[in-house]
Amino acid sequence: MWLVHASHVDHNFNVASVRPDACVIERPRTGHATGLAPFVMSHQLDSSAAARRASERAALAERLGELWELTGDVRLHRLARGQAPQEGHSVATDQLYADWVSTTLMDCYKNTGEPAVFALLYELNRGAFLQAIQTKLRRSFQPVDAHDVLQEVFLNIYRYPHRFHPDRADAFRGWGHRIARNTLLKFLKGATRLAAFRGLDEEVVQPEDQRSPQPDRACSEAESAKVVNCAFLMYLQLYLLHFGKLSAREQRALTLVEIEGVSYRDAAADLGIRLENLKMVIFRGRRKIYRGMEQSLGELGSHADGQIGTDSRSRRSGGLVIGSSASSRLAARHPASLECRETAPNDRRLRPSG
Repeated sequence: MWLVHASHVDHNFNVASVRPDACVIERPRTGHATGLAPFVMSHQLDSSAAARRASERAALAERLGELWELTGDVRLHRLARGQAPQEGHSVATDQLYADWVSTTLMDCYKNTGEPAVFALLYELNRGAFLQAIQTKLRRSFQPVDAHDVLQEVFLNIYRYPHRFHPDRADAFRGWGHRIARNTLLKFLKGATRLAAFRGLDEEVVQPEDQRSPQPDRACSEAESAKVVNCAFLMYLQLYLLHFGKLSAREQRALTLVEIEGVSYRDAAADLGIRLENLKMVIFRGRRKIYRGMEQSLGELGSHADGQIGTDSRSRRSGGLVIGSSASSRLAARHPASLECRETAPNDRRLRPSG
């Protein structure tokens, strides 16, 4: 016999709000007043999950609304309002809604190339793709990183959006999982090939990690990085030198456009000139800087040509060399020693210190 005591019933509890499959009622045991406690606990858990899903749905709707304002795609606006992207389709279930969101986002990225659309697409599907990849990797014994496969999957999606066809709700889910399966097979074949052709000595040794660079290559890349840093520093110094020779309006225009990232229209309003005049000011300023840098580099080359004989000992001792020109060799030895010597008004020349 089932017993329900009135003293244990919450009269404010709405039974109609509970799904039938979430209702669990146990028969009370002798000496224990259980009543509807399991029933209420199951309802609370279900209400918490529903609240969480509603919160996630609201956050997704807000993101879709922002992307609609950014791209102008009306389908994103309809999805943000909980409607199907087109007439005649349905979003009656959570799975249908999720499929339509992913398919619409992929088609929107295909048409617009907007990075924010692809970012949301990645956030929504990353977990499902990773779980599918990890499930397939459990059946193999190859040392393949699931996150490397996932990165390659979304890289292929990013590269080939023109191959996507949004003909049904689950179009992206099916297309994306096919890409994941093919990418995983490629990784597994590569790992199998390395294992088949790896030669081991008679003694048991640790296999070489093919993904890490060799020591000689790492050393060469480190030296090249130093050379590039020196050359970049030299060019920055030359750019700053000739930037200081520009007029105040040219300096202000280049600062607004190239440093602060202001649009041409706003920069023209700030300077009080027309848009066409601003473009001409920026063009002339850049041309003055580039021509001045070219002239300064030529002077450095002429100065370094007279020291070729003294440079031979430095080259034999293993000094850094930037290319084959004499100016590059001088810049490599003195990356931060360029000084500005004023000889006359508006006439500044570069000379290496020391």
